[in-house]
Amino acid sequence: MKNILFVAFVVALLFCGCSNHLNIDKYQQHSGNVIDVKDLVKEIVIDTPLIGGFARPYILGEYLILTDPQSEENQISIFDKKDFSYIAGTGHMGEGPNEITRLGEIILNEKRRRFYVADYGKMKTLEYELDSVLLNPNYLPIHKTEINRIATPVMFSFFNDTLCYACSMTAEPGKHFQESLVTWNMETGDMDLLITGHPKIERQRIRYAVSLEHNLIAVSYDYHDLLVTYDLQGNLKHNVYGPNWNDATSNAMIYYYGSIVICNNRIVVGYSGERNPEMGQIHVRNLLVYDLEGNYIKTLKIGYNILLFCYDAECNRLIMVLDDEIQFAYLDLEDLV
Repeated sequence: MKNILFVAFVVALLFCGCSNHLNIDKYQQHSGNVIDVKDLVKEIVIDTPLIGGFARPYILGEYLILTDPQSEENQISIFDKKDFSYIAGTGHMGEGPNEITRLGEIILNEKRRRFYVADYGKMKTLEYELDSVLLNPNYLPIHKTEINRIATPVMFSFFNDTLCYACSMTAEPGKHFQESLVTWNMETGDMDLLITGHPKIERQRIRYAVSLEHNLIAVSYDYHDLLVTYDLQGNLKHNVYGPNWNDATSNAMIYYYGSIVICNNRIVVGYSGERNPEMGQIHVRNLLVYDLEGNYIKTLKIGYNILLFCYDAECNRLIMVLDDEIQFAYLDLEDLV
């Protein structure tokens, strides 16, 4: 009798383990609901100042911020986000104490109307007060913190006045450099590892988005047809495998690329999966839409080559930087996402 009970107990454990594994892993197709939205993409015309091809878009309050590392003057331009009129510029290029040598990403502090700029030349961050930038053309930022040269943070997502999420880039001799998600203390520079990544992928190359409202982190993999979701503490929720998933270490195909956002109870991510980067540029012309549990909903065919995009929650639209016949555009998400 004891042996029978023991066997039953083991079977129950195995069943629970398999059930949990099945609940975590999802296998999704991307062709079930494809919508052509090219006619809904509206051009944003920006004549002044001229913005280079490596621009990054951000939304802070009522403003659209575009960064331009190629600019020889102001590397940060601020526009009215509704009519896209130019308002102010800052982030002067140079070697001076309040100038930027090598422009990195921006960390947005919505509550305090501030933004922090990473300078990877001087390996430090600078703090800008938005209202001061708008009022004073000669405004100078203040030093925020130093950036670690061994484990370098990139791709920031603001959490509070002290902490933000970041992708940490680390390298060991003779190995591929790795990317992992960390929490980064902007006051001390300390990092705490949050997410190491998928255990079967040797070389992690990722993009991610964070939603404090939904207790969710969504991570997409550049070279693998894979989307992974976690809670804010880094606990795994779902592995979402696409139709071309594999764990090979290769640059042969690019799948998820460009940007990923969480908006309207949806995950929206740029998707390619068609071009070999050794044969030309990476073209991202589609946006995949998932629910927060990683279930595929639809594909939006943008019809333009997307470099990066960000989400404007107030206007419920995506602001896109394109590598195409038009450089900037927006897409209203009403009735789409």
